Amino acid sequence: MDLFLSTFEHRIDKKGRLSVPAPFRSVLERRRDPLYLFKSLTEPCLEGCGPERIAQIVDAIDSMDSLSAEVATLQTMLSSAQEMKLDSEGRIMLNADFMAFAELNDAALYAGIGRSFQIWLPDRYRGREAEARARQNQWLAKPSPRPNQPNLL
Repeated sequence: MDLFLSTFEHRIDKKGRLSVPAPFRSVLERRRDPLYLFKSLTEPCLEGCGPERIAQIVDAIDSMDSLSAEVATLQTMLSSAQEMKLDSEGRIMLNADFMAFAELNDAALYAGIGRSFQIWLPDRYRGREAEARARQNQWLAKPSPRPNQPNLL
């Protein structure tokens, strides 16, 4: 299974071009998939994926009550989705709307999260990562057993 994993930081040039990490390009090339970006609904970042993930979201919408808040939320996310074309150097062009939403200026950090990835303002991602690790350390420091919690470590 091809997954988007690890983190990569890249510069954004003055024209808004951002290199896609080589391992992420390889995943898309092996699948022969286009790349889609959309505004995250849960984080101040962009999310990227192939058409398989977009199809999963559409299938989820189709299986829900069309008048539900969840459907409206997923439709909002899809309405911001754009197919991104890679240039000959493996870069995408970020439009002003995407740049403003994620508050990107001259650098971006890609965070692979499995079947998709996120594009963050680097310092914001590092702060989020530090908070998550601190929460995990607090959780591990508690001596009592936690029922129904898988041990992922």
